[in-house]
Amino acid sequence: MSYFSNLFSHPDKYLEIHLKNTMNLAFHFLNDIPMENLLLSKEKLQKLIKINTLSHDIGKATKFFQEYLLSGEEEGGKETRHSLLSSLIAYYITQKAFEKENIPDNIKTILPIFSYINVKRHHGNLMDILIELDISEEEKELLYRQIESIDEEKFNILIKNTDDALFSEITKDKLKDIVEAISKDIKIKRIKIKNLKHENSPEYYLLNNLLFSLLIDADKSEVTIGKPERNPLEIPYIVVDHYKKELKTDRKPINELREKAYQEVINKEIDLDQKIYSLTLPTGLGKTFTSFAFALKLREEIRKKKGYIPRIIYSLPFLSIIEQNASVLENVLIKYFGNIDSTIILKHHHLSEIYYKYNDNEIEPDHAKILIEGWNSEIIITTFVQLFHTLISNKNSNLRKLHRIFGSIIILDEVQSIPIKYWYLLREIFKELVEKFNTYIIFSTATQPLIFNKDETFNLINAEDYFTNLNRTILIPRLYESLLLEEFLENIELKSDKSYMFIFNTINSAQKFYNLLKEKTKEDIVFLSSHIIPKERLERIESIKKGEKRIVVTTQLVEAGVDIDLDVVYRDIAPLDSINQSAGRCNRNWLKDIGEVYLYSLQDDKRRYASYIYDKILLDVTNNILKKDEKIEEIKFLNYIQNYFYEISERKSKDISKNFLDAIYSLRYSGYTENENDKCIGIEDFKLIEEDQPKIDVFIELNEEAENLWNQYIKLKEIKDIFERRLEFLKIRSDFYKYVISIPIRAENLPAIEYGFGYISKDNLDDFYDRETGYKIKSGILLW
Repeated sequence: MSYFSNLFSHPDKYLEIHLKNTMNLAFHFLNDIPMENLLLSKEKLQKLIKINTLSHDIGKATKFFQEYLLSGEEEGGKETRHSLLSSLIAYYITQKAFEKENIPDNIKTILPIFSYINVKRHHGNLMDILIELDISEEEKELLYRQIESIDEEKFNILIKNTDDALFSEITKDKLKDIVEAISKDIKIKRIKIKNLKHENSPEYYLLNNLLFSLLIDADKSEVTIGKPERNPLEIPYIVVDHYKKELKTDRKPINELREKAYQEVINKEIDLDQKIYSLTLPTGLGKTFTSFAFALKLREEIRKKKGYIPRIIYSLPFLSIIEQNASVLENVLIKYFGNIDSTIILKHHHLSEIYYKYNDNEIEPDHAKILIEGWNSEIIITTFVQLFHTLISNKNSNLRKLHRIFGSIIILDEVQSIPIKYWYLLREIFKELVEKFNTYIIFSTATQPLIFNKDETFNLINAEDYFTNLNRTILIPRLYESLLLEEFLENIELKSDKSYMFIFNTINSAQKFYNLLKEKTKEDIVFLSSHIIPKERLERIESIKKGEKRIVVTTQLVEAGVDIDLDVVYRDIAPLDSINQSAGRCNRNWLKDIGEVYLYSLQDDKRRYASYIYDKILLDVTNNILKKDEKIEEIKFLNYIQNYFYEISERKSKDISKNFLDAIYSLRYSGYTENENDKCIGIEDFKLIEEDQPKIDVFIELNEEAENLWNQYIKLKEIKDIFERRLEFLKIRSDFYKYVISIPIRAENLPAIEYGFGYISKDNLDDFYDRETGYKIKSGILLW
């Protein structure tokens, strides 16, 4: 560029520079994605991305926006909004650019609409496509005023500096014609778009979201961090071998089985045409090491034979096991490489510490946030919520990292935690990722659910060999009647040479039983539930792991992946996959000949506790399967679990999944229809974890550290700039939330709300919080 337009996208940044840098970044991100059999070739996709990125901020050329930018004001009037004008330019150029391309007419119809909605919403969330395809008279008048304000000379230089023939006919005079023509054209397109859902394909949805992801990630990155460089380090699977040797495990039978399973998986010959794998092993047999090593071997094979390096996304259901597994995998890599940074392994969930290290330098928090939330790493350890709310979402903040998922290797650990109602939905999304975007998926669990048919997955291991050779526990169902907690206590005899865990379905029942048991035994008992602050909860789990506590009373938060081991487990009735997970906390390391898992049906004075939180069909199927036997050895668990999943897959309705797929096929992002009284489900309504009731976050000032954190939080309110205030909070967020629990709004004894949180000071702690059992709730059934 010999000279610039003197139009700016951001303070001190020329608009044309921002547009071209954003385009180049989006191209850079696209090059990481291996695709095949798509609606568009990669060349045509690149053309579409070029149009979207070069046009996304052209609307900033108006006098209204330029004056607002120079004024330094936090917020401008509606005349300063730039996205609608930019989106109409994107629509027009896309229509022109593809009208002579040799592609089907339905693709020609949809591509300009993709460009239009992506550019229009690049600062917000995607909306129902039918609502978007309408421009009101008021909006048209605003657009005409914006166009009139444009400095023609500067605008011509801007267009010239895009250095692209596609934009050459865009002039100030042409813009009014574009507004008029497109406002009519998109109304006609509404009819064709309504027929989109009849194709029954998620491909349009994934393609549109990919385009949106590339645009918004490139846009945000360009303004903050520039071009994030990948560090595609070769990580051989032997890093796991290297680490395991240092563990110096003995030759106990369970360790021999762990090693046998590991060797069987790691020595499997890899066929890269096979993209869905299943690793089914009993609890405690090393699925974390084994699945990670296999993913590394698969990554290396893809690099050698396909010429690209996939990221590994290791996804788990709960925060408690995220921390546990992330620590293990980081140690594996550090042991081998000596030093690693965040470009190699990254942990991301909603409470993650905003910490990103590059080489030996810690990145500033505002830039670190962009890098972390964009999944700029080779190995990402994250939650199911982060993963699935990226795949099925309309939200800008979620979709930004979507393009990192395409072409990756996804490990789904403890996959049985995915709600059954979403199996069919996720199956269809996964199939599209695998077939069109070269994504590989590894399902890892002790209870493999039937998300895919057996002939659609490749078993990495002969599960039966391990289940039939592992007989650590015996399940003893005592379900002939439902008992009150007092009656249940009478059935229990604690022996001094054994350790015990009692697992309940609700916080109420766990708290009540804890008090009953403590009064009876006078022993030191550890209590766990989500109403214990996270800091204390993790410390208690650690003490259980070390064998410092022999009696544990808990809700089911310990079930999946928490590496604790006790001699005897008592469990309130639950679905069979949950019971199996509970059994995995009993004699886990096979230190005793046999561990006992007792199963009871417990109730309050109205109904069974299980009925408050579990689906009736799941409980019925479980009852029917377990009532046939008085005792069930672990060697038989696999058959029982397989029968259970078969039964529920036959009996559970697919309606919820089908409703979401209908929204996906229709690009119904926001769930509104033309008739305001007739709202149907939208993509935005997807929630992996349904909240049983509205909750508020409550800060518990338990100690001096908590008091200091709260005081820091209050001081943040003195910062007037909202972005600076958020940035400063990010620095303490991880520690701050160690003292935060979520409480139902309908609880009788809610604390006062201060600065957006329920706040319990150390002075009134005893009125609200019990140091042993957590928050003091005076009414209602509480879960977890």
